Amino acid sequence: MTDRATEGHRTPHARVGGRAGEVRGRAADPGDEETVLGLWLANVRACPERAAIRTRRRTVSYRELERQAARYRDGIAAVAAGPVVIACADPVETVAAILGAMAAQRPFAPVDVRTPASRLGAVLEGTRPRLVVADGPGTVAMGRTGTSRRVVTAGELPEGDTDPARWTATRDRGYIYFTSGTTGRPKGFAATLRAVAHFVTWEIAEFGVTPGTRVSSLTSPGFDAFLRDAFVPLCAGGTMCAAPRSALAGEGLARWLAATKVNVLHCVPTVFRTLHSLALTPASLPDLRTVLMAGEPVRAADVRWWRGLFGDGKDLVNLYGPSETTMTKLFHRLTAADADAGRVPVGVPMPGVGVRLLGGEDVGEVELRVPFPLPGYLGGEPGGFDPGDPHVYRTGDLGRFRPDGALELLGRRDRQVKLRGVRVEPDDVAGVLLRHPAVHDVHVTVEGEDSEATLRAYVVWSGAWDERDLLRHAREHLPSGMVPARFVRMTALPRTLNGKVDRGGLPHHAAAAP
Repeated sequence: MTDRATEGHRTPHARVGGRAGEVRGRAADPGDEETVLGLWLANVRACPERAAIRTRRRTVSYRELERQAARYRDGIAAVAAGPVVIACADPVETVAAILGAMAAQRPFAPVDVRTPASRLGAVLEGTRPRLVVADGPGTVAMGRTGTSRRVVTAGELPEGDTDPARWTATRDRGYIYFTSGTTGRPKGFAATLRAVAHFVTWEIAEFGVTPGTRVSSLTSPGFDAFLRDAFVPLCAGGTMCAAPRSALAGEGLARWLAATKVNVLHCVPTVFRTLHSLALTPASLPDLRTVLMAGEPVRAADVRWWRGLFGDGKDLVNLYGPSETTMTKLFHRLTAADADAGRVPVGVPMPGVGVRLLGGEDVGEVELRVPFPLPGYLGGEPGGFDPGDPHVYRTGDLGRFRPDGALELLGRRDRQVKLRGVRVEPDDVAGVLLRHPAVHDVHVTVEGEDSEATLRAYVVWSGAWDERDLLRHAREHLPSGMVPARFVRMTALPRTLNGKVDRGGLPHHAAAAP
């Protein structure tokens, strides 16, 4: 396959707020104006009996999904205009309700019914929905919040009209999601369906998603990546394969991938690394052809392990893009060179996206320009959005361009700290520790403040715990000021509902390293 990393290009330096920035990007794709609803409906007409969604309990066809979506569409349309919160444990009901909201031209806000009542309450407060659509578990979850909002289930709604004319949606009311809140109170933001279509049509074309392709869904419906997991296959005539809770990591995930014959796997690197401890062989997972990772840094050790097993036989791809700009905005197909890289790049922009570095000629904050408007945070808080240009978002990530045009991330602007006068990025330390052959995963945090600040490493270790050997490895490969003062052995890193490391779930006390 062609390495798209060669397609990025340089434009002259631009001035932003008095600071130099370097802009790189690619021309917009002519298919940008296709809609998610229209692409899905085309497959309903072309392959009505093909499997649309497969879960542990059932498989539904495109025709059956249309019928259920029509029920939600008509029920939602009967309510006064305004946001709709979708609280369903069943992925089929979640997707059907999302499609119904799209067709009813209502903004929708999916939530995970396992979410604590306080967070669900924050969603209800932020969205002020006219209606909550729920299944049985969702109704129970809403009851925990004490909400007085109207809650309806599919069973309360009459059968919908599947007349093609009823599926015409002329207005893009978009959707609402909330940031993960792992480091503070979650913030609600709005986005457009045009942005979803821009991403979905790109991934379908870039990675050869065709009718019948099985695409994994490991993501909680409470995070925007759920839309990727659902509509990449549904807009291509493929099948969304929703993993049960027992298949979200490790051996359960490997068994499910093999049994379900998944072709395309989306996951965060933390979940990907849970496969490392298994006895996989080059013959394992014969149907899997592409793994796309996003949400956390990919390490050289990840590439080295995967390519050592499968070589060029299964594509491994690094994706980058904040939720506020709708899923991926840059990508990099990982090669043998990345297995020994000091830092794995996030790559080049997808069509229509521009990248600029703010604050310096070589290293700066990453700013993204997208070909669709970004509505921003609920309540009007600017954050990284530019009130004067709705197509621009400042990510808070630091980066630099490599000579080949690929972007490297250097960590978060707000996570860089100084220890004894040395500037330290915890993700860099984690990358070095992950090179140790017994380390399967690691997360590094900063403990304390100012002169008392130290690094603590939470390590998923294979075999008998040997802290002295890990400390020796750290001292051999890190400057003294970057060697963690404490190591904590973990059987697994705690994860949020979207699979990322849950910093709040890490233990806060550990013995010091010798």
